[in-house]
Amino acid sequence: MMSSFDCEVAIVGAGPTGLTLANLLGQAGVKVILVERNNTTVQAPRAVSIDDESLRTMQACGLTEQVLANVAIDYGYQYITQNNEVFAQVEPTSREFGWTRRNAFTQPEFEAALRQGLSRFPNVTQLFGHTCESVKQEDDSVTLRFRQPDGEMRDVSARYLAATDGARSIIRKMIDAKLTGSTYRERWLIVDLEQTKERFRLTRVLCNPKRPTICLPGPDGKRRYEFMVHNGETDDFISSPEKVRELLAMFGPDADSPVVRRQVYTFHARMADHWRKGRVFLGGDAAHLTPPFAGQGMNSGVRDAHNLAWKLACVVKGELGEGLLESYQKERAPHAWSLIELAVNIGRVMMPTSGAQAFLLQTAFKLMRFVPPLHAYFAQMKYKPKPFYREGFLLPEDGGLNVVGRMQPQPLVERLDRSRVKLDELAGNGFTLVAFGDNAQETLATCSAFDFGLPNLVRIAINPHSMNIDRRADPAIIAVREVDELFEQRLPKGREILIVIRPDRYAAAACDVTNAGDIAGFAERVRELVKSVA
Repeated sequence: MMSSFDCEVAIVGAGPTGLTLANLLGQAGVKVILVERNNTTVQAPRAVSIDDESLRTMQACGLTEQVLANVAIDYGYQYITQNNEVFAQVEPTSREFGWTRRNAFTQPEFEAALRQGLSRFPNVTQLFGHTCESVKQEDDSVTLRFRQPDGEMRDVSARYLAATDGARSIIRKMIDAKLTGSTYRERWLIVDLEQTKERFRLTRVLCNPKRPTICLPGPDGKRRYEFMVHNGETDDFISSPEKVRELLAMFGPDADSPVVRRQVYTFHARMADHWRKGRVFLGGDAAHLTPPFAGQGMNSGVRDAHNLAWKLACVVKGELGEGLLESYQKERAPHAWSLIELAVNIGRVMMPTSGAQAFLLQTAFKLMRFVPPLHAYFAQMKYKPKPFYREGFLLPEDGGLNVVGRMQPQPLVERLDRSRVKLDELAGNGFTLVAFGDNAQETLATCSAFDFGLPNLVRIAINPHSMNIDRRADPAIIAVREVDELFEQRLPKGREILIVIRPDRYAAAACDVTNAGDIAGFAERVRELVKSVA
């Protein structure tokens, strides 16, 4: 069948979403053509925050070391009154998914690492400097017409097309997807510095009605300042070298630091009404636009890529049915919108419209210090909506375990030889059947008699922190001991539990186990789930 196509998946747009998608598909052995209108990846600073979920996806891409080389790990936020008093501080300590929650990076270096990563895969073709002109769909294919650097036109046929071509996506228009939501009147000036004189590590947010300002540290001495633009201030005026130096001088020691970028922008809270038409899928900014205040715009696009990649790979390889692709928007859109709403609400804290509003908001945050649960809720960033799918490729009923549809933790685990590794390194990039409990190895041994209907299912027995690995058990079973108790904190104690974890680390199904009959019933339900997408 492949002989009738130039590739299995064509990707238009080589930003963070498209590059991540290409790396994940490349790893899966899918033949990919990546088309990008620019001659290089982005050269100017754009996104500056990468979270734990995105770093976990980079781990899945096999690019942890390359990406971390340009990431400042683990930083928080200070929210400051107009009188320079800290009224709230966010410094999350959790590593639930194996990585720190807030990290600073620079997008040019990040994209360069992702592009370099594609060189590992002979099945991925990169076409930079090529401009998409049109898309035509047939029953079993999609044809992409693009202009080459020499001006000649070329057609490429693919089984599927992923449009990750940004906020002004031409393919979104081609499939008649409409953006709904709001564009806000407030404008912000971004000022990026290559070398800062400011050494303070946390992001500082000056919630001053007169001029809300954000100061974000980056890796290797880089720093970003963001200043709200007043009505009546033109873009040329506010971004002039003289005005930029004046604004920098008001905030700290960087008035004379070299500026590498000055740009005025407005922000959007918008989402496409549909993310798919036939064989064409939208992802990243082509599907949703997020205000910058929560640092989640790029991270949401990376989530799209991880969700879509394993589904496309399973379908084109014939491992799961094409109905699987119907779950993409069902799963991703609600969570993407919840993060858009989070960003809007954080923006209200950052941008008080009056002194009275600022006083009320900031006083409320100060009072939270006297209510430990509320204080922890904010300081530990528990307000960030956790990824949770209510419908899609999953079995919602899990007997009250509250596991299914949620991203599963990534604990540090200890093997029989006492070496320690993060769980995903053992699971790989396919489906995983995890048995957890005091008798996890025995439970998993019993599971070997049952077919779960999933391709290349990796089986791992996780013993609780307090239980050593049973050396008498079958050595062919991957068995580990949890070191940092992340599964124990989520799951009821003293019970034997089975969880099917998808390639994107979300639980597709889970159950309690008391006997072999429970396992047989569970395996049958998972097989039915697989059949439902055939």
